[in-house]
Amino acid sequence: MARTIGDATRRRKSVALINFWRAARVDCDTNISGTQSNAVLKHKPRVRWIRRRPNADKLHQRKVKEVLQRANREDYVHNGSFLEAIKPVLIIAQVFALMPVRGITSKHAEDLSFSWMSLRSCYSMIVIVSFGIVSGFMALFVMRINFDFDSVQTLIFYGSIFAISLAFFQLATKWPAVALEWQMVESQLPKLRTEKERSALAFHIRMIILIAMMCSLVEHILSMLSSIYYVNACPVLPNQPINSYLFINFSMFFTFVDYTPFLGLIGKVINVLATFAWSFNDIFVMAVSVSLAARFRQLNDYMLREARLPTTVDYWIQCRINFRNLCKLCSVLDDAISIITLLCFSNNLYFICGKILKSLQKKPSASHTVYFWFSLGYLLCRTLILSLYSASVNDESKRPLRIFQLVPRQFWSSEVMGLYMKILEARLKSKRLKPGIPVYFSI
Repeated sequence: MARTIGDATRRRKSVALINFWRAARVDCDTNISGTQSNAVLKHKPRVRWIRRRPNADKLHQRKVKEVLQRANREDYVHNGSFLEAIKPVLIIAQVFALMPVRGITSKHAEDLSFSWMSLRSCYSMIVIVSFGIVSGFMALFVMRINFDFDSVQTLIFYGSIFAISLAFFQLATKWPAVALEWQMVESQLPKLRTEKERSALAFHIRMIILIAMMCSLVEHILSMLSSIYYVNACPVLPNQPINSYLFINFSMFFTFVDYTPFLGLIGKVINVLATFAWSFNDIFVMAVSVSLAARFRQLNDYMLREARLPTTVDYWIQCRINFRNLCKLCSVLDDAISIITLLCFSNNLYFICGKILKSLQKKPSASHTVYFWFSLGYLLCRTLILSLYSASVNDESKRPLRIFQLVPRQFWSSEVMGLYMKILEARLKSKRLKPGIPVYFSI
């Protein structure tokens, strides 16, 4: 009881003291009389809330929505074009000194151009010259120092990379015209209906790039680990592990040239560029094959949707024109990338045979064993997938023969019959000449 009364008394004294100082502060600030001060104290201070105008909020939200819509339309909506899908491939190519074409980030073929005096071209020419010099020293080593399977394999590797870089540089001079031809053919094809269809090709190519580049990176890391084994077991330069590794990485070259850390670092950069350029060769052929097959599939799906419905002669005339344009595009691409495709398949075949032969040898360490079998498995899978993607173009070009069988007899016209006979004749001719190899023809 006493405690309760004591607390209440203390509380009243504290409230009185607070009121006293509050009244004094109000009197001092406002310079008013005591009566007015007491009147002020009787009223509780009011908090003034700022009210927002609803129209201003709606206007602000509308502006934010418009900005987001512009960003989505320009940056995130796919148009389904080949240039949009192939853009990541060309960016990676220019990182590794291949395909020095300007305007690769544009979605219009008119913006693409090639210039001999651009920084991209100079960078590519410097790397090509470096590949050529290294290939020359490797050939000199094979002819004068040591002629065995490993040295010949290294010579073929750098020689093929030198030829691939020259082929891509030559392709860069033709690429603006090829892209313009591709864009013209795409503009006449039936439009893709949904966002999923427009983004399918770009997503497919990105997945190819991601998987292939990650596997190439893992393969190169395992190769470095296998080289580190020799650095630890028998270092060329004692107490200098980094310099020993750089020397072993380019030992054939340093047989004729005195080793320096700068030259060792340059040799490692050339080795990295050559390794990823070798894998990129397959990636580029895969991307082009997937894109070409997708355009045939686009036309075939359009014909399949309308095959059982009433159709007109003009409809089949337009389909025949589109199919003929796609076949001409195949011929243009065949002329442009035939050397690259030849180098791609020949390299894969040679290195698969070489690795199968080396499988009989005993590996000096576990890192060598992991590197060898991963490299062989990756090379086999890459070659198989490349072959399937290339064959898909041929499969899609033959698909109209099955679609024509679905057309009702009352809607069968001379245009359908003419297109059917031309495709059938070309297919039979291709089987007689080159069985199993896709042949692109003109109708």
